Amino acid sequence: MELRPYQWEVIMPALEGKNIIIWLPTGAGKTRAAAYVAKRHLETVDGAKVVVLVNRVHLVTQHGEEFRRMLDGRWTMTTLSGDMGPRAGFGHLARCHDLLICTAELLQMALTSPEEEEHVELTAFSLIVVDECHHTHKDTVYNVIMSQYLELKLQRAQPLPQVLGLTASPGTGGASKLDGAINHVLQLCANLDTWCIMSPQNCCPQLQEHSQQPCKQYNLCHRRSQDPFGDLLKKLMDQIHDHLEMPELSRNFGTQMYEQQVVKLSEAAALAGLQEQRVYALHLRRYNDALLIHDTVRAVDA
Repeated sequence: MELRPYQWEVIMPALEGKNIIIWLPTGAGKTRAAAYVAKRHLETVDGAKVVVLVNRVHLVTQHGEEFRRMLDGRWTMTTLSGDMGPRAGFGHLARCHDLLICTAELLQMALTSPEEEEHVELTAFSLIVVDECHHTHKDTVYNVIMSQYLELKLQRAQPLPQVLGLTASPGTGGASKLDGAINHVLQLCANLDTWCIMSPQNCCPQLQEHSQQPCKQYNLCHRRSQDPFGDLLKKLMDQIHDHLEMPELSRNFGTQMYEQQVVKLSEAAALAGLQEQRVYALHLRRYNDALLIHDTVRAVDA
């Protein structure tokens, strides 16, 4: 299976054995790029063994199909997830196959299992592929696994597996400023022990041709020629205004400004102990909410 130019661009450091994160948009072929890296790894590294980690059960099957097409039956491969029922131990399957695709939870349980059939060491693998790697933070199972990897690195354990992360969005970690976003991305790289995030720089036109760009479409709707529901709500609100006897209170129903007005009225009534006025204000706010919703959607779709 041939790779596109932008896929070649982002995988080159991984083909040299370096730890990287591949950053490509959804639908641009991250999995195919990773499958090619795994294939070349199996071809060129003696005793190579690859594990592909996913964070959702359905991705096990989805990735399995892509990797099988790339490997072309030349290497043994198995897929594992928690809902597969009775199976051989994880450690046994790891020893018997060249490539495993599994949920991260299964690998984590195998790393800590005392049973020989189930147990496996991280050093048993020569390449770890982490799908949706932006989840490698805090107490997630990805980060728990990578923390064990980093402990092995500090202990100078050899050989350590190569790491390949895949993501469509590294994220900002909730940061609202550039410095915070940069620190989040640097921390992600540190957690995965990667030296670089690879995204296309020279092949952007080809990427734009093949990536699914969202398209915004606006359909303008005509206002209702007749609105019996809205008219009835406004009639009820007029009656409440008559009971309130507050002529300074705006009757601009169905607006955010009106909502702010009745919220202030409710708070003032609560502080003054005017229970009846507060109830009126609460009802007005609910009716105004209904008008706002009614202005956006049709009653028939409720």
